[in-house]
Amino acid sequence: MKDFENYSDRKTTQTRIRFLCFIGAVILLLSGCAVCMRLTPDRTYSAEERRMLSKRPSLTKKSVMSGKFQRKYETYLSEQFPGRTHFVMLRTRLTRLLGEREANGVYFGKDDYLLERYQTQDFDWKQVRKNVKRTASFLKEYPNADVLFVPVKSSALSQKLPMFAQIGGEAQFFDQVRQQAPRQQQIAVEDVLKAHDSEYIYYRTDHHWTTLGAYYAYEAWAKHMGFAPVPKEQFQVTPVTDTFMGTTYAKVRTGGKADTISLYEQSGDSAFSFDYNMGEFQSDSFYDLSKLEGEDPYSVFFGGNQALVDIRRAEEGTNGKTLLLIKDSFGNCFAPFAARHYARTIVVDLRYVNLPISKLLRVYPADDILILYNSVQFMKDTDIHKLK
Repeated sequence: MKDFENYSDRKTTQTRIRFLCFIGAVILLLSGCAVCMRLTPDRTYSAEERRMLSKRPSLTKKSVMSGKFQRKYETYLSEQFPGRTHFVMLRTRLTRLLGEREANGVYFGKDDYLLERYQTQDFDWKQVRKNVKRTASFLKEYPNADVLFVPVKSSALSQKLPMFAQIGGEAQFFDQVRQQAPRQQQIAVEDVLKAHDSEYIYYRTDHHWTTLGAYYAYEAWAKHMGFAPVPKEQFQVTPVTDTFMGTTYAKVRTGGKADTISLYEQSGDSAFSFDYNMGEFQSDSFYDLSKLEGEDPYSVFFGGNQALVDIRRAEEGTNGKTLLLIKDSFGNCFAPFAARHYARTIVVDLRYVNLPISKLLRVYPADDILILYNSVQFMKDTDIHKLK
């Protein structure tokens, strides 16, 4: 009996030691991470995810009481955590082994598609309403302006979603736009893209549409404007990379299948000249092929997002007019199509321009204006107030 009690005591002691070792290891790991985060400068940009990372939030009584500080700090910690990329990949693979169909806001869809999951509660609806109202007011003030919103991949290619997967928010947004913006100035492309959903119109591993998807939207825009769109057959389609792994893949680091980026070119493209950011540098092409070897091959279009690109073309074959294209990154592969109809095209990204469009129009008077955004990126954008 005594031997049994001694054995039991030893067993209990061993269990306690193992537990204390485990707790100690966790404390050491967390302490090491905390020290590492403290000593390592915060990253401002993630090359893997191709986006800006959260900064350390300011601590104020108001932000703590509202819960805003806690939410922002949680995001900050998750984005600045040492070795985050490897942890994301490991967690996602474990999630998939357990049979889960979604991880880190990404659905593992059919045919190797990775599709973003959006829910109604993901959006700041006060910001959404402000953006829609500002845009509607701008359209009413400028009758020569139109708006084109690109649906997200998850809705345009809903047949690729796993069974019972749902997305929310975008339908409510489109309802607000339809109710507030002048109907004759809206260019709806949801049905246009749906009609081609069996084609390669969105990248499998990235949130952007492909150049083919942009072409079908260009056709709809050209018909709305009264132009004859350049037939697809007149373009020389050149695949420039077939190893593109995009932003959606970067969120999970597993699944998907490498994408192909293709450029649509014509023999007359040499007639174009490009001035970037009011004289910062010049170019003679829509494309910067050097970006194909860098961290973000999608930047092959215009070398990435630019504040302002002034595109000029010899007036032969154009209408002699000027187009102002106000866009997000979805406009980068759309602009080369639209520019073929104008003597001058001014491409503007509000995120990098620190003045309202009304002042920009004094410098660059435009005959036609097109606002082109992806729906979700527009909903989250905090620079739409510059549309005035």
